[in-house]
Amino acid sequence: MLGETIKELRREKQLTLQNLSDLTGLSVAFLSQLENDQANPTLASLRKVAANLGTSMFALLAQAENGAACIKIDRDQPRAFSDPRFNVVFELLSTAYHSNKLQALLTNMEPGTSTCDERLGHGTWNDEEWALVLEGEVRLEVGKEEHILKAGDCVHFHPVLPHRYSNVGSTRASLVAVMCPPTY
Repeated sequence: MLGETIKELRREKQLTLQNLSDLTGLSVAFLSQLENDQANPTLASLRKVAANLGTSMFALLAQAENGAACIKIDRDQPRAFSDPRFNVVFELLSTAYHSNKLQALLTNMEPGTSTCDERLGHGTWNDEEWALVLEGEVRLEVGKEEHILKAGDCVHFHPVLPHRYSNVGSTRASLVAVMCPPTY
C-alpha cells in the first residue's frame, strides 16, 4: 500500500511527520492520513513527498522485485495515476529497478489538456528527458522554446528547464517519456 511505503521511507530517513511537513509544506494531518491510506494525494503533493523522501512518485506506487535480472510488467498490472484537474493519465512503463536510473511513462491527454498548469522544471543539468509522440499533436514548451510534435516526432532535453506537454489537436494524444533519473 502507498501509505505503508511512505511511512517506511520516512522512518528510514529518520523523519517525523512534522519534519516531512516542514519539508513539503503539507500538513501533518494530511501526511498522517496519507500514511494510513485515508487520503488521496494530488500529483503535486505526491511529487513533494517523493522528492523529500529521496525517491520518485512512481517508485512509491510500484515496488520493485529486487534481485531479478529482468522485471516484466504485465499489461493488466495496475500502474496508472491521474490528476482529474488536468484530464491526463500517466502510466508507468518501467518499475523501480536495481539502480533506479530511469523511468518510462506513457502519458495520455485529452484535447485541450496539459500535463501541468504551468511549466515546471525538475532535477539538475545532469538529468535528461526524452519523449516520443505516439499519436495526436503535442506542444512541448521547454525553456523559451515551443515545439509542435506529431506522431513519430521525438525530443531530448534537460528537464531542469521549465517545461510542459499540451495536447493541441482535436483527438487524444499519447507520448512516451523516459526520464533519467526518475522524477515522478
